Amino acid sequence: MKGSQMTANITCATLFAALALMPVAPYAQMASPTHYPAVLPPEETVRDALAQLPELQAARANINFSASEQQRLQSGPYEWSVRGETAQRRTRMDGNFHDYEISVDRPVRWFGKARKDHELGQQTRTLAEAAYADSWHEASRALIAAWFELLREERVAARVSEQVLLSERLLDVMQKRVRAGDTPKMELLLAQTEHERLIAVQQQATQRAELARIALEQKYPGLPLPSPSPATASAPPPLPDIPGNLEQTDWVARIVAENHELEQAQAQTRQKQLLVERSALERTPDPTVALRYTSERGGEDRIVGVAVSIPLPGEARRASHAGALAQLDQAHQEEARVRNKAEREARQLLTQALAAKKIAATQARIRDQAQSNAALVTKAYTLGESAFADTLLAGRQALEATQASEAAHLDALETHARLLLDTHRIWSLEQEKAND
Repeated sequence: MKGSQMTANITCATLFAALALMPVAPYAQMASPTHYPAVLPPEETVRDALAQLPELQAARANINFSASEQQRLQSGPYEWSVRGETAQRRTRMDGNFHDYEISVDRPVRWFGKARKDHELGQQTRTLAEAAYADSWHEASRALIAAWFELLREERVAARVSEQVLLSERLLDVMQKRVRAGDTPKMELLLAQTEHERLIAVQQQATQRAELARIALEQKYPGLPLPSPSPATASAPPPLPDIPGNLEQTDWVARIVAENHELEQAQAQTRQKQLLVERSALERTPDPTVALRYTSERGGEDRIVGVAVSIPLPGEARRASHAGALAQLDQAHQEEARVRNKAEREARQLLTQALAAKKIAATQARIRDQAQSNAALVTKAYTLGESAFADTLLAGRQALEATQASEAAHLDALETHARLLLDTHRIWSLEQEKAND
């Protein structure tokens, strides 16, 4: 009887140790900070998935619209007009005559207005392209966030599933010990309660992972997603190492230089500047030139002439110019706001990336300590020096520490991916245009 109890204690100890000590990828700082992250999906598939998004299709259509707008501005607002007039002349001495007049007229842009309209058309196209680039970047950010959300939920589900399997084995051993009279039934009830709790946690984690997967599948149909970990897996695969040496790159300057929102604001300011210059030219009215041909007295008198008409400028033109100046000032202020926002967010992202590495290292140490503590408590229980409830608590703390360590590890990987994205080292629109 004593030998069987010792064997059962050894079996329980083995399961408790497996329950508490779950390997994770080691924290490392030797990976290149600029290499394409292995945790992300293949770059070409990402580009294909992004290009199919409705919001990017709409932004691309806006570029096509801007091309038409560019052509309209270059052509100008004026068109030829043809006018005809007929009259019946009646005289006492010479009788009746048929008179008519035909004229062709068209306003003419002058004082550099045509050249300025050409610049405005080009700037309209530039602004649309900047808006498309900003939409591409925002869609890429959303993809990274959704991707890592799925990885986190899948990781939690895999760890809990692993615990459920180990808990089932432990429960079998406990039931045998109770039947043999080696373990109080109260401990079996505790083990059963913990097993049911783990099943509930597993169901919730699986649901969250499935929802995250559905969200990615629906928004990015062609994107290959990571294979879900089967419930019978012994452990999820190790996580990639965290890249190091982030301090060697001036990330803030690079992020601000590549910021599409700032580029869009600058393009908007340039457009407003051109509109101010155009409105200044508009204060001098455009003349209308007309060619006239007149036939009088039944064709006996024929007159060919040229007419020029010039509107007299009024307060409306000056008010339009003042309004354009106000819009330019507004655009300058908006550009300053966007620049400040870009610099602030770049510094925040770099701070998060540097802190995430330290947090991941700290969480890894906490995980190791929690697992060591669980192993010691398990050993104490097998020797009869600790209660079973203490063993369950230590195992639960080890699981929570492991999950926190893996979440911190993924946070560090995500912030690094964001750094690469915001500096155009991955998924850049420039490379997409080059491929086109």
